[in-house]
Amino acid sequence: MLVDNGITNHLPALLIVGAVVLGLLFTLAALVVMRAKNRRARTAHVDTPLTVAAVLKQPEPSPAIDHAALSEALREAKASGRHERAAGLQLSLARSSLDKGDAKTAAELLRDCIRSSSLAGVKDTHARARVELGDIDHASGDLSSACEHWQIARSLFHDLRLSVEHKAVEDRMLRNGCPTDWVLTDF
Repeated sequence: MLVDNGITNHLPALLIVGAVVLGLLFTLAALVVMRAKNRRARTAHVDTPLTVAAVLKQPEPSPAIDHAALSEALREAKASGRHERAAGLQLSLARSSLDKGDAKTAAELLRDCIRSSSLAGVKDTHARARVELGDIDHASGDLSSACEHWQIARSLFHDLRLSVEHKAVEDRMLRNGCPTDWVLTDF
């Protein structure tokens, strides 16, 4: 026989309230930990401009590139109909031209690279050329053309299932104010 001291009648209700309070404390502790991690991640991130090569995991071109040798190799690749090789060479020459500050030559080479990579079916080279051509257009004040190139690159990276590159281009489009329907839609 139990003696009623006033607590035993309310024991189930007290256990439920205790469990709820304990659950709330664990949830609160988890939220505090997650917020601290997010704050550390935000403060560790320095918003510096990234080069196309850094975003797309491409090594920076060598300053000692031999333009004459690459140009000759490009002529041979074109003459023999080796579009894939031509596309790679055009991309390398374009990057080197950009490093030298010659955006006009780089843009011409990138357009040729897009044609060659399209003929060869080399989507990753095509996408990388589009990103760089978009950056050149953006730098010259032509946001509309830049957004078009970035959208095509984004779509190609999506097709190739290159999620890091896809996300980098998508972020670039959002940062630079490309129309959101272009950013949110894969054509």
